[in-house]
Amino acid sequence: MTKKFNFKLDTVLRLRTDKTEEAKTELQLIIRKRIEKEQLIDEQFAKLDIHNKTRKEHKKLEEIQAFYYHKEFISQEIKKLKMELDNLLDIESLKRTKYNEALKEEKVLLKLKEKKKSEFMAEVEHKEQLELDEIAIRQYTNKMTNV
Repeated sequence: MTKKFNFKLDTVLRLRTDKTEEAKTELQLIIRKRIEKEQLIDEQFAKLDIHNKTRKEHKKLEEIQAFYYHKEFISQEIKKLKMELDNLLDIESLKRTKYNEALKEEKVLLKLKEKKKSEFMAEVEHKEQLELDEIAIRQYTNKMTNV
C-alpha cells in the first residue's frame, strides 16, 4: 500500500497564493487607473491643441479673453492630472514591490513542496526496491532449499 504525499505547509502555501493573487489584483487595478489618467492627460492635450488651432479665428476682445481663460483652465487641469499621475506611479511602484515580494514567498514554498515531494518519491521508490529485493531473495532461497 503506497502512502499519499502530504505537504504539511499546504495551508501556508494556499495563504501565500491568495496573498499573491490579492497583490496582483491590486497592481492591475492601479495600472488600470494609471492608464486612464494618462488617457485623460492626452485628451486634455488634444483639447489644448484644438484650442490653439482655433485661436486664429477669434477676433473680438471677449472671444480672446474667453480663449485665454479656457486655455489657462486646461493648462491647470493638465498640471493637476500630472500630479495625480505621479501619485499613481508611486503607488504602482509600491504595489509592484508588494506583488514581487508575495510572488517570491510563494515560489519559495512551491520549491520546498517540490523538494519534499521528490524526497518522498525517492523514499517510496527505495522502500519498493527493498521489498522487491526481499521477494527476490526469498524466491532464490526457496529454490535453493527445494533443489
